[in-house]
Amino acid sequence: MNSLSLYLHIPFCRHRCAYCDFNTYTSLADLQTVYAESLAAEIRQVAAQEAGSERRPAHTLFFGGGTPSLMTMGQLETILTAVRTHFALSENAEITMEANPGTVDLAYLTAVHNLGVNRISFGVQSAIPGELALLEREHDFAAAVTAVQLARQAGITNLNMDLIYGVPGQTLDSWAESVQAVLSLQPAHLSLYCLTIEPGTPMKRWLENGRIPPPDPDLAADQYALACEQLGAHGYDHYEISNWALPGYACEHNLTYWRNGEYLGLGAGAHGHAGGIRYEVVKQPRVYIRRMEQPEAPGYPLSTAVSAHHTLAGPEQMTDTIITQLRLLNEGLDLAAFAEKFGQSLLEVYGRTVEQLVEWELLAVADGRLRLTPKGWFLSNQVFYRFL
Repeated sequence: MNSLSLYLHIPFCRHRCAYCDFNTYTSLADLQTVYAESLAAEIRQVAAQEAGSERRPAHTLFFGGGTPSLMTMGQLETILTAVRTHFALSENAEITMEANPGTVDLAYLTAVHNLGVNRISFGVQSAIPGELALLEREHDFAAAVTAVQLARQAGITNLNMDLIYGVPGQTLDSWAESVQAVLSLQPAHLSLYCLTIEPGTPMKRWLENGRIPPPDPDLAADQYALACEQLGAHGYDHYEISNWALPGYACEHNLTYWRNGEYLGLGAGAHGHAGGIRYEVVKQPRVYIRRMEQPEAPGYPLSTAVSAHHTLAGPEQMTDTIITQLRLLNEGLDLAAFAEKFGQSLLEVYGRTVEQLVEWELLAVADGRLRLTPKGWFLSNQVFYRFL
């Protein structure tokens, strides 16, 4: 059986940031223990539906949120024990936990490392106090520095740091200061995201009432270009549109997504892709817990908590493959593998589209692969839209 990845959603937060539209809740901490038990039940339920007695191999596990680092050792152990019991988790599996600086100490990091967590992703977002305040982050950059030091002291050296650019009021100079600040900490991996102001967030309301200026796409492009230059100069491989890694430290879990591989999404609001099906789990934690009390699951990869799903048709599978794999700047889309998988070459299906994008210098073909050009990095959403 092919190895897959597991995404485990932890929906609890101490505070919801101004830009956040993720499935998170700030007043449900009393549910954490029963939620962990429900998540273990979902792991068991989904695994039991595959034919045969052999456990499905898994090579990555990702605790996302929310703030997974709010979970206690007992709660995490409940979840990880279920994973190891019902899946054949590889000995060197990449096990990532998202964490906010300021929510962890040495004892906690040492304990999660002993449970098997070997990669931490810190939501730093900025090194500038005013930007952190606007984003309504609870930490300052000093807390991020301390968190990195403590993680390494605990034995976790595979560290990612997130930053956000395109923040209202952010300048090219302040962005450069944040980039240099995180580079001074020498993380193994960096994820840099352009701020999207989502409906229903406080930041969206601030934009509508004039409290903050609208995003400046030209400035955001300059900030992205600056990051590309600075991170490249420090030896980071720009392997995905928004992600850079030192050699050997690309995120294996996210590579599953970008190679359009199979992954199980478990927990309230999680999304999954396995067995030719895409699905999403019900969002509200209390509803999720009730759903997991039901005994009869609808069939792999679905649990009783799944709220929607659909079987992927050929055209959608093609589109998913193109859009995900083009995000990988070095790998790109393997044209021979595409033709073998779908029984048609890319040019037979999307010939005119590919010709135009190559003519516009947004895509390039080399060594049997289709890749975004550096110009295409900046216009990737427009490129992807052409294949929809």
